[in-house]
Amino acid sequence: MGIFFTSREPVLPTITTALREALMVDPKTVADIEKDTSHRTIQVYQSLSPTFNAWRFGGAIVIAGALLLGAIWTGQHNLADISKELMNSFSGFSGAVLGLLGGEAQKSST
Repeated sequence: MGIFFTSREPVLPTITTALREALMVDPKTVADIEKDTSHRTIQVYQSLSPTFNAWRFGGAIVIAGALLLGAIWTGQHNLADISKELMNSFSGFSGAVLGLLGGEAQKSST
């Protein structure tokens, strides 16, 4: 399941429908099998190709910003222990977001 890259349509029903439609076609009525196969493949690929979900990425940025601002604010008000923990949380959360983003982007390009 992708977090930042999501498919527009559910995968299994789309593939099932594409296979059902392809199997129901009479081979004698298809002029160019290679062209028809290519066309159907492109249709399935386009409907299942992952797209970037900007809302989820924006939510991650807001959470990271809140952690960073909380760390700065507590640091300015002599709450060093809390500030340190919030900064560690910010670092860990940002690393997780970047890791997920990079992994999903690489996975979605293949």
